[in-house]
Amino acid sequence: MPHVPTAPAGVRWATAIAVLATILLVTTAALSPPAQPRAMTGRAAPAVGTFPWGSVERLRPHPGVLDIGLTHSQYSVDPWGNASAIASAQTVLGATATYQNQHLFGWGALNPEPRPGVFDWSSLDRRMRQIRQSGGVPVITLCCAPDWMKGGRPGETDWSKLHDRPSPEHYRDFAALAVAVARRYPDVRYFQVWNELKGFWDNTLNRWDYESYTRFYNAVYDALKAVDPKIAVGGPYVVIDTWTNEEAGGRPSTLRGDCGTVDQRSLDVLDYWLRYKHGADFVAVDGGTVTRDGGPMSSAASSAVFGALTRWLRQRTSLPIWWSEFHVGRAGPDGQPRLVAASVAALMFMADEGADVALYWQPQEATADAGGGAPALWSTTEKAGGGRPLPLAEILARAQQLLGDPADDLVSWPVEQVGVLHGRHAFLAVNTSSAPMTVRVQGVLLRLAPYEVRYVPLPAGTAPAPPGWWRPTDRCLSDQPEAR
Repeated sequence: MPHVPTAPAGVRWATAIAVLATILLVTTAALSPPAQPRAMTGRAAPAVGTFPWGSVERLRPHPGVLDIGLTHSQYSVDPWGNASAIASAQTVLGATATYQNQHLFGWGALNPEPRPGVFDWSSLDRRMRQIRQSGGVPVITLCCAPDWMKGGRPGETDWSKLHDRPSPEHYRDFAALAVAVARRYPDVRYFQVWNELKGFWDNTLNRWDYESYTRFYNAVYDALKAVDPKIAVGGPYVVIDTWTNEEAGGRPSTLRGDCGTVDQRSLDVLDYWLRYKHGADFVAVDGGTVTRDGGPMSSAASSAVFGALTRWLRQRTSLPIWWSEFHVGRAGPDGQPRLVAASVAALMFMADEGADVALYWQPQEATADAGGGAPALWSTTEKAGGGRPLPLAEILARAQQLLGDPADDLVSWPVEQVGVLHGRHAFLAVNTSSAPMTVRVQGVLLRLAPYEVRYVPLPAGTAPAPPGWWRPTDRCLSDQPEAR
């Protein structure tokens, strides 16, 4: 039978991570200094909870280095939450996210055009207002399409068919909707066209219908550029799948290694779109550390997959590279430190290989979920006392400081399991392994607990960061034509 992919792991409705107090207890253990004595030159690392949230300047894009942002999902800082919790979450937003992305329809926004020419902007207005209030650079993902563009009845919304693509005869109607969005929100300068090629799978050919998607993209691109040539438009926002077992259902490519084998069908989307698009201002992709068949990546740092795929893209295009989504798995409270470390390492790999933007998916903790979840940035804003920064938020806020004042050599790997993000006056180190690690970074001897992340200010006059000589990306994925 032909392999038909289920909804990609990177795209889900917002789900909750476990109870906040438990997460804080467990993850803080991984972030705080280990119990054993340590030898350190210079000042000791700041304790968790010391980030100055109230004195952060508004973030702006960092030319030439990675920008960290996020995508609002079903649960976010919506006005029906607790007022003090919302205010706290807005502060976290302002310190952690340069870019803030919101989808046109779905993921917290209702149908913007329930009938042809009849618009309802109320929910999208609300989300855009929140983005402005927290000082983020706004991004809109042009997905999904009103029902009447895909065979439904005008005035009705069937949420079970949210992910259906518009029919070809309505491509221009969707492009016209994109124009209406651009005119209503003239401060939005970045648009992603669609999300993960939803609805563009061809069952007969057992591959993505990248020809139809590219025609759709071109219609939207042309329409937006006619409004304002300075609007930045990107695609194709494809999930780059990997497989542990080549025979499990994918179509093997020659891009393979310790991180698995990349599915050729994902790469074909990028190759076709790059060749036949009318134009683009950035290329958008999506991926994760969990393979499609659920097997483990054997690399000591599975997050290296983001660096390896960024490198592959860099060899094919000079366009800025956006990781529209990047996922490191889900876990209960006990597994959160591992996921936090994997997230930080992923950002380091992207930065090291020249990615431009990385957007976290679903930054707000939702309600309790026994199945666990991905790391969130702030606790749910539904109740008083919510909206508090979770440990990952403090790490990202520190990373933003380093990216705003980067060292000449931004990323190094003193050993394969330990990554370091270097600023001119501080650095951030992450241990991606389940074992303690001891490394020396710019004269500072660090003994890192399993999955520990540590921010270390440097004394004045510290020598510049040395270039890293470990390259975990090299073994993760490489082009191996003879293996095909």
